[in-house]
Amino acid sequence: MTRQSETAAASGERPPHLPARIAWSLGSGTILLGLNSAIIAVAIIPMTEHFGDSTAIPWIVSSLYIAAAIGSPTSGRLSDLLGARKVYLLGLAIILLASVLGPFAPSAGWMIADRVLLGLGASVQFPAAMALIRQQARLRRAQPTRAIGVIALCGQSTAALGPTVGGFVVLLWGWQGIFWINVPMVALCAATVLANVPRDATRDRLTARQLIRLLDPIGMLLMIASLVALMLALLSLNDADPRWWGFVLFVPLAGLFVWRELRADHPFVDVRLMGRFPQFGLTCLRAITTFISFYCVFYGLPQWLDATRGLDTATTGLLLLPVFGVGALSTVVASRLGAHWHPRVLLIVGTSAMALAGALLMTTARADSAIWWLAVVCALLGLPNGFNNLGNQLLLHRAVPAEVAGASSGIYRTSQYVGASLAAVVTAHALAPAAAEGGISELGAAITLLSGVLLLLSVVAYVRQRLSRR
Repeated sequence: MTRQSETAAASGERPPHLPARIAWSLGSGTILLGLNSAIIAVAIIPMTEHFGDSTAIPWIVSSLYIAAAIGSPTSGRLSDLLGARKVYLLGLAIILLASVLGPFAPSAGWMIADRVLLGLGASVQFPAAMALIRQQARLRRAQPTRAIGVIALCGQSTAALGPTVGGFVVLLWGWQGIFWINVPMVALCAATVLANVPRDATRDRLTARQLIRLLDPIGMLLMIASLVALMLALLSLNDADPRWWGFVLFVPLAGLFVWRELRADHPFVDVRLMGRFPQFGLTCLRAITTFISFYCVFYGLPQWLDATRGLDTATTGLLLLPVFGVGALSTVVASRLGAHWHPRVLLIVGTSAMALAGALLMTTARADSAIWWLAVVCALLGLPNGFNNLGNQLLLHRAVPAEVAGASSGIYRTSQYVGASLAAVVTAHALAPAAAEGGISELGAAITLLSGVLLLLSVVAYVRQRLSRR
């Protein structure tokens, strides 16, 4: 809640919610990243067959997230400096450009480059939307809980719709269709934002040189180099000759990155916020782990259903529809409960469901499993989405003041993308060709382990908080 809404609540008044038209207009753009991140799961096999390079799979998947990890804090900073509505619309323009170029990529390398461009554009909407929600809540003396719930619904639960939509798109128009589908969505989103979201307040003009200095390009390059070195090393662990030098490079690069960001006047990732607001830092670490599990489901399961279970893309997409349906429903329920429950209770519910679903994958999913049973497991996999995402976002909202909402939301989103990139590594190792039953047991074990750790930490933190109030 904003300070004004807290004052209203203390005086017995019930602060209003933000208008739904603002929340849904902003949420419409956050759909694009979730959809594009998940839709690739059913398109990746025909796409790499077209390019004749299956080794590019992890990089086509993770390149979007590495780019988004850079774009999120950058767009968060730009939202604070230039105006969040303006930055939001700029991101839509970049998505449109990448979507028009993507179908004509001549090779896997060019496809990776286009996914980088797409990731940069799609990373803008969440931090810009969160900044706009905080601004409008403050101006209107309203509580932002339902609006944040809308963003959670659009940005995460709809990601589960990606494989379903992608299955039919690929069947009808080939893998190129996953880019064309963005064009009308971008146009609709831009129209609703222009119509329903108030203009930014007037700000001082900044020169290009001032912007570059404020965005810390050195910090960006160090972060990119760190992530790429780590990915190269992790992806090679199953090889006869692993790239140990990747780990050797990662340690000093990561150290230089932190050193740079602690001393920069305008850091790319303000790691000092984690020191000033410890709960913010813990929320980002929890988000990394949460989204490793989250994206193991959305990348790993479609690949397993295609390669091992032998389903076509349309059937795979339909089978994953319960993930979307239950995920959307759980987000609506979590949004309503979030007005009364502590965010950590939402996290306990979400991580419990994820741990159970991972255990079922590990123990019951087989190459000859019945379709109806796989649909049940998929439905259970959708339940954690709303609870985990909203719980983390509400804790983020509580952890930092409104004046750094854009920057903190960008850093939080970066944590998600780091988790997504690491999920590509986990999936590549779990679903290795030599793995029994296609590696689904290994994938389920990874999800169960990560969720179990999160569940334990959430329970401990909640109990400690309750005891401290006594």
